[in-house]
Amino acid sequence: MTNKKFFVGFTAFYFVFFIILLIVGSINDLNIEIALFKPESAFAKFAEIWGEVPRFAMWAPAACVLFFNRMSLADIIGVLHRIFPFIKTPDAQQIKSLCYKIFNFIANAVQAVGFVALAVLGCDKVIRNVGKYYVDLSQLGWYIISAAAAAVMLLAFSKIPKRIMKKLEIFALAGIVMGILFTFEDSIKGIANRVRFREMVAFSNGYEDARAQGVTSALVNTSDFSLFTNWYEKGNGGALLGGFELGGSSCPSGHVVSACFSFLSAALLNSFNKLKKLAPAACVICFLYVCVLSFTRIVRGAHFLSDVALGAMLGMILFLIGAMAVKIFKLMLTQQNRGAIKTGR
Repeated sequence: MTNKKFFVGFTAFYFVFFIILLIVGSINDLNIEIALFKPESAFAKFAEIWGEVPRFAMWAPAACVLFFNRMSLADIIGVLHRIFPFIKTPDAQQIKSLCYKIFNFIANAVQAVGFVALAVLGCDKVIRNVGKYYVDLSQLGWYIISAAAAAVMLLAFSKIPKRIMKKLEIFALAGIVMGILFTFEDSIKGIANRVRFREMVAFSNGYEDARAQGVTSALVNTSDFSLFTNWYEKGNGGALLGGFELGGSSCPSGHVVSACFSFLSAALLNSFNKLKKLAPAACVICFLYVCVLSFTRIVRGAHFLSDVALGAMLGMILFLIGAMAVKIFKLMLTQQNRGAIKTGR
């Protein structure tokens, strides 16, 4: 079986699997959550801290790749020309002019500073989001550590051959596309406005912090679940329970959407002939990762079964958009290279 056939079959299986879970959750979400709720689970706590790393960790490597694949001003204008045909591309004589050289220098400097800053912020995103559970540092302290990590990463990426770096470029862009699209996840949560199970348990029993150590499965029997809603109903976020205001961020699961960023690794492996055979196994591992993380989110009381199923499907949709972006980027880069050859650049 070719990888293409495997990916098509795998994607179909993936959606069918999570659609079934969504149906099951739609019928029995609350009872499933009551049965599985065990927020004191050490493994579930560990998964809560580390579960979103695939999304957090994507930004810094992507920035490093783009730093070493910076585009000339002519290349940037060429890309814009394909999107907006009325923008004229510079000819060979214009490229040799002093004016072009000045603006090309500025464009290169802006890209360099921008990608270095993105690398630092990317390192900060993963280091701080994980590290804050273990160490209490000031914002400046986190940035210093992140800047050092970004410097080491840039040095490491500088050793990668140019031909490989060009292949990595499209995946860096695809990851950034996924990352930008992820920002809409908060808006979806706002529309659903569904209350988290652990908040209902905590607030019913006088705990203001739903992740407090005292919030355990033993409190389920004394909890008020009257504000529970199904995923397809308008939630009760903002309502008061036990004198505390309930949030509305249960649906869909951001952790599970973030886990789907790991599928970029399978797409990356599939782009190298020597590694292509590992891509199907990577898909399976990523699927298992999504499933295990989904289970831990239910155990922690952060999400219902339908929340994680929707998160898994939304994450895969983002990945498929990213994969489509890879094809578009490949085509654009191919055209860009042909254009460069014709103009003698």
